[in-house]
Amino acid sequence: MARYGYLIMIVSLPIIWQILVWTSGFEPFILPGPVLVVKHLINDWSTFLYHTSFTMLGALVGYAFANAFAIAIAILFVYVPSVQNILMPWFIVIKNIPYVVIAPILILTLGSTSLPKIIIVFIVTFFPLVANISAGLRSADDVLLDRMRVLNASRWQIFWKVRWPAAIPYYMAAHEIAFTGAIIAAIVAEFFFSREGLGYLIVTAMETYRADTLYGVTLIAGLLGVGNYLLVVRLRKWVMRWQEA
Repeated sequence: MARYGYLIMIVSLPIIWQILVWTSGFEPFILPGPVLVVKHLINDWSTFLYHTSFTMLGALVGYAFANAFAIAIAILFVYVPSVQNILMPWFIVIKNIPYVVIAPILILTLGSTSLPKIIIVFIVTFFPLVANISAGLRSADDVLLDRMRVLNASRWQIFWKVRWPAAIPYYMAAHEIAFTGAIIAAIVAEFFFSREGLGYLIVTAMETYRADTLYGVTLIAGLLGVGNYLLVVRLRKWVMRWQEA
């Protein structure tokens, strides 16, 4: 049924878009129709592909670091609870600072490199990952944990055989939110300093009144978000089948 829902969305979106163009009365340079935007994407596909690749690279690098750090911190929280009491207030403060405020600070201190974008992606995606992984590790069956301890299992064996399998569903659920958030964070970070990426294209399109570019980038960003979500859902189902087997 979910497939039909996405199919309906794909079919209905250009229809609704075109109806808005006809009924709004806006000129094409303000509200171009879907045909004009698609033609622009095709004619200038190399530019869009290059900037999309740049945005995705930064998002993936930041997201990879966030995953590695989140797993390590979640394990530390479970096995050394006192560390959570020390670090969590700092995490909460950082999490609640808008990254549109953090971005200029990072640019001033680190320069106009890709590092500020990677850090912003890291900040945005780290917290849902560490929260879900920690909850998953703590959700391990107490009966299984007791049995492993009675059998003199090591901490590593308990983690790998009991705690980590229990955390996998939580971990995969976090990706559904965090992975899409990584792309959004990368695009927003590019607003401030970048000369490449989808965020840069949005800024230049606004400055030059290129609505076709602006709507094209919006369409690409939306497709990336939906595509990544479907990819994570598919991966989650595969992992769950593997775990059950």
